[in-house]
Amino acid sequence: MKTKHYIAKVIGMAALAVLGLPGAAQSDQVSPRSLTLGNSQAGVSTTHTIAFTIPTGGNVGSIKFEYCATAYGACGAVAGLVTTGASLSAQSGETGFSIVNGANGAPYLTRASTSVTALTPVSYTLSGITNPSANNTQYWTRIYTYASTDTTGGSTDDGVVAWSTAQAITVSGVMPESLVFCVGTGGTNCTNMVGSTVDLGTFSPMATNSGFSLMSASTNAASGYVITLTGTVPTSGLSNIAAMGTQALNSSGCTPTCASSIGSPQFGTNVRSNSAPSIGNDVTGTGTGTGVGGYNTVNAFRFFSGDTVASAGGVTPSNLYTNSYIVNVGGDQAAGTYTATMTYICTATF
Repeated sequence: MKTKHYIAKVIGMAALAVLGLPGAAQSDQVSPRSLTLGNSQAGVSTTHTIAFTIPTGGNVGSIKFEYCATAYGACGAVAGLVTTGASLSAQSGETGFSIVNGANGAPYLTRASTSVTALTPVSYTLSGITNPSANNTQYWTRIYTYASTDTTGGSTDDGVVAWSTAQAITVSGVMPESLVFCVGTGGTNCTNMVGSTVDLGTFSPMATNSGFSLMSASTNAASGYVITLTGTVPTSGLSNIAAMGTQALNSSGCTPTCASSIGSPQFGTNVRSNSAPSIGNDVTGTGTGTGVGGYNTVNAFRFFSGDTVASAGGVTPSNLYTNSYIVNVGGDQAAGTYTATMTYICTATF
């Protein structure tokens, strides 16, 4: 009976010994502990930052980091891992260490053996480690502290930390050539532009009638865009209202005038904030678009089908333009309902 009892005790002690790290008999666990990768992709050269708390007071002369394919037992080699080119690029808590990295997968830090206060948090960054060659794979690094300067003798404290490589995810998309252009009578950009009719009201030789429409434009074209206007003056049957400005394509001239004159037949437009009459707004938005020529002159109005009214010289976010319209009539203007269709064409050059 005594012999059986003795054998049972020996077997029980052997089972306990299997759970410890090799060479770590009677050592305490470094905790908390972590290993942070600068890049988790397989096969890349990156940093490994190992942080832990030293639980036991006493001398520390070296710290070993052993990279293994298993958490416990024999330390299986990690395929593709290269630590022999590593450098110690940062250290805190307990400092003064240099790195010895002659044995691949088992670099260690060394210094003159110096007393350490129990529960001291430390951190060491090893740069230039080549990650293992397998993606999405778990590995373990065993941590040992020693009183000796060369990791000889039994370790004082130890611990193991798990970490993993990870496959990189590539996110991609295509931005095509883009021209975003819209026209309406209400809204702030092409996501909310509405309306297609401008009501100039009832004409009178005693007052100027006015109204406005809107347009918004943006592009990624290297040479930007131009906006041209085509259409007719307001017409009712055989009668119409004369266009303002010199009647030549993109002319800056005004014959007889581009200023509003109550009682004189006139129809014109521009893209500015005007005071005579009070109508319109200057161009808004973060883009580089502007009015062009006489259409960009305050209190000056014109109309000639085919004219360029606005442009941007390169890649630009959106601008909002206000196209103001004015009508003046004489006392002899023929009665009727006058209509005109304005078509704005935006052309981008890529």
